[in-house]
Amino acid sequence: MSSKTLCNLVRAAVIAVIICGIAACGYILPSWGASIAKDNPEFANCYLPWFIFLWVSAVPCFAILVLVWKVSTSIKREQVFTIQTARMVKIGAVLLFYDMGFFFIGNILLLLLNMSHPGILLLSFFVDIFGLSLAVLAAVLSRYLTKAAVLQEEADNTI
Repeated sequence: MSSKTLCNLVRAAVIAVIICGIAACGYILPSWGASIAKDNPEFANCYLPWFIFLWVSAVPCFAILVLVWKVSTSIKREQVFTIQTARMVKIGAVLLFYDMGFFFIGNILLLLLNMSHPGILLLSFFVDIFGLSLAVLAAVLSRYLTKAAVLQEEADNTI
């Protein structure tokens, strides 16, 4: 596959995830929460804190998508093995680590404030595990991109 094709595939994936994220954060979750609050008035006071919590925890995910878009530009130029690309991947990994920590702590706090259900906390563990797995993979990729960039720089200097 050519670099241009890979770049286009990565960008198509980013666009698809952005569309799904906007749909989830802008329509699905708010309407689902409003429906729950309407059907169960005892949960009406939980709607706004949950809505804000979910939106705040989604912001780093959209920032990571911007970084992935920038990495796709490196792929297109065939300049993947650079320190700059490794930094972008590392920043994405760190953002995801912090976001999963925030998501985990936020879910526990909402449960302790009686604004959540233990089942929601249990489901959030799966989201946390998935996000942490992606963060670890990104951190590993960043490390090896850095090593490859150093090797490529040394090779370029010897020729």
